[in-house]
Amino acid sequence: MKVSILIPSFNQKDFLPEAIDSAISQTVPCEIIVIDDGSTDGSLEIAKKYEEKGVKVISQVNKGLPSARNTGIMNAIGEFILPLDADDILLENCVARMLEVQEKTDADIVAPSFKHFGLVNTEVLLYKELTLKHFCVANFIPYFSLLRKSKLLEIGGYSPRMLWGYEDWHLTFNLLSRGAKLETIQESLVLYRTKDNSMLAEAQKHHVELISQIQRDFPAAWGTL
Repeated sequence: MKVSILIPSFNQKDFLPEAIDSAISQTVPCEIIVIDDGSTDGSLEIAKKYEEKGVKVISQVNKGLPSARNTGIMNAIGEFILPLDADDILLENCVARMLEVQEKTDADIVAPSFKHFGLVNTEVLLYKELTLKHFCVANFIPYFSLLRKSKLLEIGGYSPRMLWGYEDWHLTFNLLSRGAKLETIQESLVLYRTKDNSMLAEAQKHHVELISQIQRDFPAAWGTL
């Protein structure tokens, strides 16, 4: 299998089945790994019910999202990694379209446009041309981008210093600063759930310190832009 879909889960029993089902329903076969990050709400038991459908389930003590994703990366067999949070949903042609673009462009990162649902219902279409300079302003691609595993291993995966969030922004900046090739898709392929008490809302409370961490980790790249 060329793509490994990684689903970290921490106390997401109400949403986890939809995420797993959307991964199983892809039009191309994928490895699916659920990483339970110390859930206490029965999420692990829900995930294990999918093992008979070929889903691999890994249980670890609670270490946070960066660690859970890194655990998935280290256990994945796919050439490409697709992170999927336990409350989001892939449209059934998501992986197929991403692979189509990747094979045409030999990109290391393929980022899809997406639709919000839940509290907010809007569509987000990505810019066609993005450079490292854009990412000094904001993270212009979603966390659920297709990522070449070898590139992730080169940088050591997600930074454990980004416990409060923006770990995907840090990762993207790290990859692009090392010359990774990025392609975007102007077609919505993922449903991104908006809700109260989201990880993004929590991260925004720590915006200044998280951005400062990215700047400290990549002073040369940040300072020349």
